[in-house]
Amino acid sequence: SEQEEYKTRNQILEQRATLADITASFAHEVRNPINNISTGLQLLAVNLSKDDPTQENISRLRNDCDRLADLVKSGLSFVRPVEYKPEPVDLGRVITNLMDRWRNRLARTQVKYNPQIEANIPQVEGDLRALEQVFTNLIDNAIQAMEPAGGILTINVRHIGEADERSHVEVNILDNGPGIPPEAKEHIFEPFYTTKSSGTGLGLAIVKRIVTAHKGSIHVSSIPGGTMFRVRIPCM
Repeated sequence: SEQEEYKTRNQILEQRATLADITASFAHEVRNPINNISTGLQLLAVNLSKDDPTQENISRLRNDCDRLADLVKSGLSFVRPVEYKPEPVDLGRVITNLMDRWRNRLARTQVKYNPQIEANIPQVEGDLRALEQVFTNLIDNAIQAMEPAGGILTINVRHIGEADERSHVEVNILDNGPGIPPEAKEHIFEPFYTTKSSGTGLGLAIVKRIVTAHKGSIHVSSIPGGTMFRVRIPCM
């Protein structure tokens, strides 16, 4: 019944609020010990010779500390309420600027970049930093999917004008990596779900939350030999 659905929705909201409080408290208690351990390992490494066999173990432990710190940061960014600062954003320019930053990594990983950006694309209204986070995450995932053999990263940015709907700017990010397994595809936007041994499982969940907050949509299609993420953000 409608009353039962209302009750269920309230319970879900209460559970999410409780989860947010627990996560914030946990992160606060864990962050300082992680920083202390990392600092101690750094000092230990400085006081040992570079040829000391212990350096390898120290390096591995420091990497584990960094990974834990990233996990805590990602967890906080997912459960905390976010206040976006809307402004006019040129998504074509966002992609161009991001790819300038990735130029060196593309060269190292033998990934070729194929830009397809329409001219005079309308601006969208959104939070610039949040939208940069969306495409940084998606581009990073695409490059990782093609490492270490290399491949082709294609990013298509275009204006979609619908006669009976609000027009959108559409960004398609395509890679020719191995693709996403069918059993994983339906879960990739869920929090803490990951197929990577070093992943937090929050990257795509945060991406979806940002896109949804901008009244946009995100869709993934994948086959063996390639994956495409399609993001649509309404024009101003």
